[in-house]
Amino acid sequence: MRVGLQTWGSEGDIQPFLALAAGLVKAGHQVKLCITEVAERDYSGIALRHGFEIVNAPNPYLSSVDIIDKMGQAFKAFRDPAAQLKIINRYFLYPAEAVMFDAAVELCANSDLVVRHIFCYQTQIAAELAAIPVATLYPIHNILPNPHQPPFGAVNLGRWSIPFWWKLAQLLINKIFLEQINRLRTSQGLYAIGDVLTEGWCNQTLNLIAASSAICRPQLKWPKNFKVCGFLNGSGLDQTNQNSQNARGLSPQVHDFLKDKEPPIYFSFGSMFTLDERSWREAFSVWTDVVNELGVRAIFQIPLPSGKSLDCGPNVLIVPRTPHDLVFPFCSMVIHHGGAGTSQSSLISGCPSIVVAHIADQPFWGSELKRIGVSPGFILRKDLSKNKLIKYINLILKNPKYRINASGLAQIMKDEKGVSIAIRALEELKNSSAL
Repeated sequence: MRVGLQTWGSEGDIQPFLALAAGLVKAGHQVKLCITEVAERDYSGIALRHGFEIVNAPNPYLSSVDIIDKMGQAFKAFRDPAAQLKIINRYFLYPAEAVMFDAAVELCANSDLVVRHIFCYQTQIAAELAAIPVATLYPIHNILPNPHQPPFGAVNLGRWSIPFWWKLAQLLINKIFLEQINRLRTSQGLYAIGDVLTEGWCNQTLNLIAASSAICRPQLKWPKNFKVCGFLNGSGLDQTNQNSQNARGLSPQVHDFLKDKEPPIYFSFGSMFTLDERSWREAFSVWTDVVNELGVRAIFQIPLPSGKSLDCGPNVLIVPRTPHDLVFPFCSMVIHHGGAGTSQSSLISGCPSIVVAHIADQPFWGSELKRIGVSPGFILRKDLSKNKLIKYINLILKNPKYRINASGLAQIMKDEKGVSIAIRALEELKNSSAL
């Protein structure tokens, strides 16, 4: 089977598709992955090593955008998810619509089936035009209206409030995205949809929820066209280029640091940090103050420009990045931004977490980790301070329940076969569409 994959966003939106692509190749399928990445990272090394084709459909206007400034505006609009979505759409999604649609048309012309990120409405349209089956991949499990949990950004005031919050979410999302989606649909001779959340972002055929059953609320009754496949674990994948000196595995510096003395705390804000020092300088200062006051060992993940270094003393190791599945199991806890991938990577490693949420679905992941007992709580990025972070770190250090809970849930995740379940669902979709 020829499978086309298309995704958009930051690293956390790319990783599930990389894992799925590698798994599909291993299962004997031919795979082409199309990426529109906000930070324009290079994933060609992964594609080469795992045998799938990768193409980039870059946002042509990205070079004219001050990414740090626009993301900073989104961070400040934390209490207004609609304002955040407007910023994301205006500067990072809509300007790439034309190139993403052209790439989707080509992808569908040479595929038997396609899988798209929820924001890739262009792929849905191209698949309808090509009359091939299409599936949607959800990196989060609270994107469909349900009576048990409100949409991210909403305050749960009780069961009575949840339907209200979902109706408001649908209204706001439609206001931002519906017109532009329908403009492209009708320009291609397709019918206009009436709702983004239930028609534009999902399919009537198959929707894959890339979240572990260890996290998803058991009382959620998903429609038949939705399937919780589990975490699409990227273990064994490396985000660096094939020719990079940073090959898969831990560097000697990380290896030596981990085997020495007590387990360190791992600090990473993932794709919230860029090579631009403005993105990490303030957080780095807080991290340093925390480590110095507590007297703990730590690893800071900071993407420093080539040739630049930071001296934090012998208790801190700074890395540009390192495979999470190899390093997290040896850490006492992870301080992270609450991305879907990092949240589930910390959990499958049996590691407690503290989320410092910056944007979009990150506070939801923070609240979910607290709900399942692997985190004492989360902090909003705008409220980050030394004292607040120290408070949560001490709660984990003094109470073993967080690691005990994380270890138990980690075993559930390790027994899941998320990529295999997703592939089987895609094969069933293709077979049923041929009848």
